Amino acid sequence: MQNSTPVTVDVTHPIKCTLIDWKRLPDHVEYVIEVNNQLEIGKSWRIHRRYAEFRKLNSQIEKFGADLGFPPKKFIGNAKEVFIKQRMLALQEFLDAICLHPFLYACPVVVNFLESFTETYTGLHEWILLSFRDKRQWIIEQQRKHCGWRPGKIHYEIRCGSSKLMLSGVRYGPDRFGPVASLNNALEFLRTLQCPHLNESITSWATDGGIIYIRPIFKKGTVRDRLYKSSWKDDFFTKYRIDSSIFSFEMYDIRLICRQLLETLTLLNAISVPYLDAHAGNVVITECGCELIDLDQVLTGQPSFRRPSMLYFQTINTLEDMFVFIFGEFLFELLTGFFTFPVHSANEAIAIVPLMFQPLLKSIFLPEVRSLPRLQDLINSSLFVDVSIAKMKQREIRIPGDIKEVFDGLCNNMLERYKRDRRQFNNIKKQRKFEQLLNSEAEKLRRKEIIKEQLKLRTVGEENC
Repeated sequence: MQNSTPVTVDVTHPIKCTLIDWKRLPDHVEYVIEVNNQLEIGKSWRIHRRYAEFRKLNSQIEKFGADLGFPPKKFIGNAKEVFIKQRMLALQEFLDAICLHPFLYACPVVVNFLESFTETYTGLHEWILLSFRDKRQWIIEQQRKHCGWRPGKIHYEIRCGSSKLMLSGVRYGPDRFGPVASLNNALEFLRTLQCPHLNESITSWATDGGIIYIRPIFKKGTVRDRLYKSSWKDDFFTKYRIDSSIFSFEMYDIRLICRQLLETLTLLNAISVPYLDAHAGNVVITECGCELIDLDQVLTGQPSFRRPSMLYFQTINTLEDMFVFIFGEFLFELLTGFFTFPVHSANEAIAIVPLMFQPLLKSIFLPEVRSLPRLQDLINSSLFVDVSIAKMKQREIRIPGDIKEVFDGLCNNMLERYKRDRRQFNNIKKQRKFEQLLNSEAEKLRRKEIIKEQLKLRTVGEENC
């Protein structure tokens, strides 16, 4: 399989950044950062950054509204060793805060700062122009540089006659499967699906470098744009500031949107299309109801930003389990505006949503048994059983053999890598728990008592001799 993709790393992998040293140069101080990919044993690298580069990074991501505790600039005494060490501690806290959420540590400005993803917008732009040279009916008008969170993805407003459209290009990810020819066949198949709650792209094609697709521009934005009362044209961190007030949907509207999404996820699960980016930023509301967009990018094998949260759950073992999980996160986002479900405080999180939604969220995030409900179980729940929706007219969907091979291979890659990463993640959690136990006061006291007892026994033995 040919693949000229520059990078196929998983940028959602949890990372750890440690400031390990500093050095004074003639006109500034450089800090040495060790970056560790926590799910790939032995994968770490070191970078050198000066305070001005930290400050530039902070100015780019502080638009998000998160308090990252960035240390202020100091003009006098900033070369003294005592001050440098104090600043180093503050910068460590700043990096720790960034590493808490994939929206921060995996966003383009941070991955470029940390060198965890090295391709620039220039490289992406050249790829698009090269792939676009024989598409003379499309005219590129404007690049939308910062409207998404994912590195390796680029957006343009384009024109065809009097119609304005959106072009997106996505690099291949670590789960990609199949040669370019098979991917193009699969893209054509996806555009033929007649699901009323799936918005097919106008056109799409695969290249050696990634997948490009063109879709309509939705002037009212996505469901997430409606939640945050933002313009689809604004950059990601400005649109979705965490201190923004959130628009509340009516309870029936939430039930209707979710029921329509469940219908789409059921279809995708049936034909083994592992589209796990079903979040409020990829759902639009049209005169036909809610529609899922950007399905084409599933064939790139890029990971979902929900993947780090999935690693905490032993109940996720199949594609359907993943669909159920992302549906739970989608519902939670509609109710609260939070991008991801806070797995560390599940009880408190569920307690803040309306009572009618709590049992379903508990069945997903706090299951009483070691398994998740099925998609059909969610459809048959009291929340959705009486919600009427438009359904597919097609009774049967026939998938050609080469396309089925692409879908199955993509699913296998995704599930196998997920399970491998989860094992490593569990090992890390056990190691941390063990280290915390060793360093606890109770454990230190227990070890001290054991040593005292051993010394006492040794003394008695020597006296008997």
